[in-house]
Amino acid sequence: MKEPWQWQEGEIQALIREQRGEDLTLEYKRADALGKNDERKREITKDVSAMANSAGGVIIYGIDEQKNTNGPVKLDVGVDRNVIPTEWLEQVIDSGIHRRVSFRVNPVEMSATGECVYIVAVPQSNWAPHMAADHRYYKRVGTTTATMEEYEVRDVARRSESPDLSIDLRVRGSSAGTIQVHPRITNGSAEPVLYASIRLYAEAPLDIQANAEWSSLDGSEMIWNNRDRLQFRGVRRNWSVPMCHPILEGEYYDLPHLNVGGLSRAWNEVSRSISDGRSGPPKRPLSSAG
Repeated sequence: MKEPWQWQEGEIQALIREQRGEDLTLEYKRADALGKNDERKREITKDVSAMANSAGGVIIYGIDEQKNTNGPVKLDVGVDRNVIPTEWLEQVIDSGIHRRVSFRVNPVEMSATGECVYIVAVPQSNWAPHMAADHRYYKRVGTTTATMEEYEVRDVARRSESPDLSIDLRVRGSSAGTIQVHPRITNGSAEPVLYASIRLYAEAPLDIQANAEWSSLDGSEMIWNNRDRLQFRGVRRNWSVPMCHPILEGEYYDLPHLNVGGLSRAWNEVSRSISDGRSGPPKRPLSSAG
């Protein structure tokens, strides 16, 4: 999939055709949001800094979501590059947000209007918090931009000083109701990881099986969606220097594989739900890490 700064008209048309709504990392703005008065420029810095302070994302100028009328997502009149050049937008963002954020502006000409859609791609910042032109700090909350609380500003400020671990799971084989799962861990922060406790959970009846490399956790009960009390089975593995290499930014480290059984029982439960006329259990992740 292309990065937002590589998008062309086809990607924009796909958003409209699929009626893709706004979310935490996607925001639509009408073309007239790029006004040259002080109020519009402050709004630009609010929206861009909120993306950088949160999970990062994409702001598209030239699309109308018609929030007030619940209408369809559609193109509006577009941005006239002669009136609003990309250099002007870049200067507004650079000069209005402190400290400066990393971003890219991608102008895409739309054949339907002859004008442009401006795509502003903003990665999550490791140097947050970033202050908007009105001397406030902002964040993304769902599909909206909101002022950050004081404690949130302090928490985000520690982002560059704290590791940012994530884990992905790959399945490489299965037999007799059992799959072999290969975990891989990475660090999204410049701060290296010297010590970590890695935990994987699978919801019963799935059976995540301990081995010589992973120790078993006692049965865990968790609340899902603030209402469902579920049983999980789990395993744990510790990572520490000097026995293990520090987990550095952007590098991937393979962890010993695990067997997960109980697939036949889990499938039977789903099948019974379908035959009873129910939609089946709510979708939940197979595993999670802490």
